[in-house]
Amino acid sequence: MATAAVSTGTLPTPGYPLPAGERIVSSTVAERLIHWTPLLSGHVLPDDTRQLLNSMVGLRAFRQGAAIFRQGQIATHLYAVCQGTAGLGRNRLGRTDALMQSFQLRRPVPPGQWLDLHTAWLGAAHDLDACALTTPTIVLEWPLHLARDFLDTHSAPALALLQSMADQVRLCNSDLHDVLSKDALSRVAAWLMRCAGPHTAFQMQERKRDVAAQLSVSPETFSRMIRQLEKRGLIQVDGYDITLLDRIALIRLTGDT
Repeated sequence: MATAAVSTGTLPTPGYPLPAGERIVSSTVAERLIHWTPLLSGHVLPDDTRQLLNSMVGLRAFRQGAAIFRQGQIATHLYAVCQGTAGLGRNRLGRTDALMQSFQLRRPVPPGQWLDLHTAWLGAAHDLDACALTTPTIVLEWPLHLARDFLDTHSAPALALLQSMADQVRLCNSDLHDVLSKDALSRVAAWLMRCAGPHTAFQMQERKRDVAAQLSVSPETFSRMIRQLEKRGLIQVDGYDITLLDRIALIRLTGDT
């Protein structure tokens, strides 16, 4: 049986210092950690353009649980994840919870994806909190004024960045469609299919309450839906290990056929 572990993006600790929350300024480190191609929708930059971009951005390392930015904070940068995994969500206790212990995950953001690509362009405040889910989580910070100057004179990366933003809009629309048009059981079935991918089993590595928040259901409803699917013989649950027993029936439940 093929089994997939749902990766949280944890990578081996690199052999260079990662002071938590402090900017990493080494150009050598930047060359090793920043991969622009996935951030620019597959667009490959010439070496000189990539080096110019690397000189414009900062890298910051965070330990698990550290706040990357907070809801209500005015956005002045574009943020992307270079290593580890960050999460977008809501911290129920706000700024009084310095360790983000009340953080409720809405969406994990793995390496090679933008954490917040749009808020700074609007001159607005972040509407979600961002938290490091692994140690280390390394985040790229691109000041908006430098991004604007660069994109004014580089049309190809600008178009690629627009495509990345369009991909994020599509993802948000898809999530909204699921919440408005699918019941809880359908959303849980779709989550199971996404986690397993081409495999027949996977290991759940997120907290149940975080998964429930991503699916816009209560933790109690999520657990009830899992039990219901297990009773119907569609899945088998052993602790955090979940096996899909009837993929066709699960696909039908998602309503995507």
